[in-house]
Amino acid sequence: HDMEVYCIEEACVGRGDAACRMVGRTRDEWGDIIEPHLVYYEKDCLDESLNVLRKELQKTEEALNAKKQRLGEIADDDVDGIVARSRKMKQVLEVAQRVAAVDSSVLLLGETGVGKERLARFIHTHSTRAAGPFVAVNCGALPEGLLESELFGFVRGAFTGADHDRAGLFEAAQGGTLFLDEVGEVSPTLQLRLLRVLQERKVRRLGENRDRPVDIRLLAATHRSIEDAVASGDFREDLYYRLRVIEIRIPPLRERLDDILPLARVQLKETAYRFQREVSDISPAVARVLLQHPWPGNVRELHNAMERAVVFADATTLQPNDLPPEVASLSVLSAAQEEEPIDSQEPPEEAPILPLAEVEREHILAALEQTNGNKTEAARQLKIGVATLFRKIKKYQAEGHLSDS
Repeated sequence: HDMEVYCIEEACVGRGDAACRMVGRTRDEWGDIIEPHLVYYEKDCLDESLNVLRKELQKTEEALNAKKQRLGEIADDDVDGIVARSRKMKQVLEVAQRVAAVDSSVLLLGETGVGKERLARFIHTHSTRAAGPFVAVNCGALPEGLLESELFGFVRGAFTGADHDRAGLFEAAQGGTLFLDEVGEVSPTLQLRLLRVLQERKVRRLGENRDRPVDIRLLAATHRSIEDAVASGDFREDLYYRLRVIEIRIPPLRERLDDILPLARVQLKETAYRFQREVSDISPAVARVLLQHPWPGNVRELHNAMERAVVFADATTLQPNDLPPEVASLSVLSAAQEEEPIDSQEPPEEAPILPLAEVEREHILAALEQTNGNKTEAARQLKIGVATLFRKIKKYQAEGHLSDS
């Protein structure tokens, strides 16, 4: 005879369990346990859930349209939220779009804060795996043991505290992309396990004696010089060549001057909207300060600077003293403030655009002054070679910008 069977899910891969498991019993067999679940079997409840989902999708679409309208023309030339007005960044995006079409491993190189994870997401979004998951992990932020269990998963009893089976990130990224940020920090032992996954496309959970096939695309990134690590024996050469089938170098922000102001304005509008602040533009003096700053923290530092400026702004247009002190240094700030008219009805004049060579010279001279003439320390902070610094100093002396003492 016909009997109604009610099913309850007891395990789910989506929450880290080894497999999905559902138990089905009659109402009498379940007893009182089934009572809280009965509402989900009613048609009215299902219809209401669909209505709620439909409304949430509509709200999301409206929010995306509002965001696009807020950014206006600023974002019109950008691709998936990546500002690329400079020639170098346009070339990076062109390569990334080509790479996205294939399934090769990619190694992204660049200083901290240049946007390596954002470019990795860009590659995933434009790949055939876009419908699959994008899973990111910072290898430098976790100790070796925890990173290994996060990547490969474990079975119950594999170590103290492992009271259930858990899939690792390799399995979680099945059908999609796994992004290993700061892969240069991975220990030699773990490097060997990573190499095995890339070679065999199989993973073995900690404490388990069988392999599980994985279908993923691996993207990796590092701010370190992997070539130097290979030469010193700190990084496996075979793993390096497995990771860098294709290599993309993302230029630092100081080499992307055309991107600085568009990035700043996008972040200004986004932050002003998020904090509900009536700040809508940057002054010419602020634009000059932003273009002169070397941005050692790259795009991340610029975003933080603009967020801080919006918080401290007293007017609708940002002024130099709204910026963080390390960005608006006293010398630059004083010069910029002198250009601002006081008690004048005349609009401020546009700040002149300084030649790049002049901006570089003034920054190098300021670094030498700050380090009391210590050329080795100045070169380290400027992130250039000592020989390069000596060559530039000799040039400045010949031009009369710097004394021979």
